Amino acid sequence: MTERKKREKVPNMESLTMGNCTISLTLDTRYRDDNGKYHASIRFTVNGSRYFFHLGNKYTVDEFDAISKADGRGRGGNQSQNFIDRNRLVELYNQYVDLVRDMYNKGTLKSVDNIRAVITGRISSYGNSDEGATPYANSFIGLWNEVISQKKASTAETYRNARDCFIKSKVYDAKDGYNVDVAMIKAWIAYMKEMGYTQTTIGFYLRAIRVVFKACISNGYMREKDYPFSATDPMKVKIPSGSSRKAEFLTVEQMTELYEFYTDGIIPKTYKHPEQMKQSLGMFLAQYLCNGCNLYDLALLRYEDYYDFSEHKALRFYRHKTKDHSESGSEVIIPIIPPLKRILNDWATPAKKGELLFPFLLGEGIDPDSKKARDKIHQENHNVADRVKKIAKIMEWEIEPSSTFARHSFATNMSRAKVPMDYISFAMGHSVGNTGQITKRYISPYPIEEQMQYNSYLLNLEELKALRQKDFSKEELVKMVKESMTKEELLSLLLDK
Repeated sequence: MTERKKREKVPNMESLTMGNCTISLTLDTRYRDDNGKYHASIRFTVNGSRYFFHLGNKYTVDEFDAISKADGRGRGGNQSQNFIDRNRLVELYNQYVDLVRDMYNKGTLKSVDNIRAVITGRISSYGNSDEGATPYANSFIGLWNEVISQKKASTAETYRNARDCFIKSKVYDAKDGYNVDVAMIKAWIAYMKEMGYTQTTIGFYLRAIRVVFKACISNGYMREKDYPFSATDPMKVKIPSGSSRKAEFLTVEQMTELYEFYTDGIIPKTYKHPEQMKQSLGMFLAQYLCNGCNLYDLALLRYEDYYDFSEHKALRFYRHKTKDHSESGSEVIIPIIPPLKRILNDWATPAKKGELLFPFLLGEGIDPDSKKARDKIHQENHNVADRVKKIAKIMEWEIEPSSTFARHSFATNMSRAKVPMDYISFAMGHSVGNTGQITKRYISPYPIEEQMQYNSYLLNLEELKALRQKDFSKEELVKMVKESMTKEELLSLLLDK
């Protein structure tokens, strides 16, 4: 039986305790080479567990002791090799003290694994690409998987696609652990561009991986300075915003033309399935008239208590995209103005509490968060866009509307009609902050009549003009005149000149 070598006792050159961590500048006496030398190391001790980080030089115990005692005096003074080595080692040590202090102040100094990951990108047992047991365990991809598991289905699918694309690009290996940097992200972007990914998709995927970086930082596996994204730092990655959609809207006049084609237009016999084309146009107009809602929310629209409470004058829903984040900020009230009523009469199922208005868009009994639901709505979105473009061609338009036009058109046309911005935000289900939110749960900020008035500006139809009329009191009229006219104009009016 081989006699185990007794470890030599080495005094620390420097040592400091911070919270639950002690950082020491010492020798790693676990491993001695044939010349009796050990690695100069930073030893991190957290809750009894140790991690040695080797600094690249080896010394015997006597050599290290001499370096520790070097003070720049005596033979050689501050030019002696021992004193130079001591200053270099202490300078390195202080850098890691600063690292630990930063982690301690941010509350991420939890274990030696956190320190190891921040320094090397790896922890004590990092993952591998074996798809058998636990692929990518204890790695950047492993944490990405955790992030995915916490997302709802629709968002999780995007995060999974981004992760798969990242792995497929081969810019990352499981043995990289948490060692993901700017160069790696830029290489991934180059791969996506080469493979023909759109700017929008690249933006989606970068936003997904950005969340994983933030999770790494909050879990103590990276430092904030390792965060690779910045809108201003040219050395980091800027996420593309994609092309602006401000021009993707139809004016009130164009929307009115579409509605009039819906009610009276004739689809040439050369087009197959004219009834489906009219139905899709109806759904496009319904999105616009339902406060610019998307097709997903239109598909989930049901007859519920609010419909009866409003005496069938309004519908209510919660935006599927934001309801998990802010219920008060996702509520949408839809005033049923006459053109919308016409579309409901044409395509909505008979009013019955709890029933979907447009069951053909989604189908009863399908989980709205399921992949099946997303695939169905994706196909319907494609159908609506394709058929509305064909109708635009029949009308000899050069513009080709897509489903996104409905929401942008609602916001733009409301704004151009000088409708209060507060109402536009309210109508679109945008959060207006926390101020007064509790009160607003009980008091509707806009009466149905006022909502009808505002939404009447969405189309130029005679039947809507009556909704825009308002009976002003004498006091209101006087106030309006005073605010809109100069003193000279008022005087001229009083003198009937």
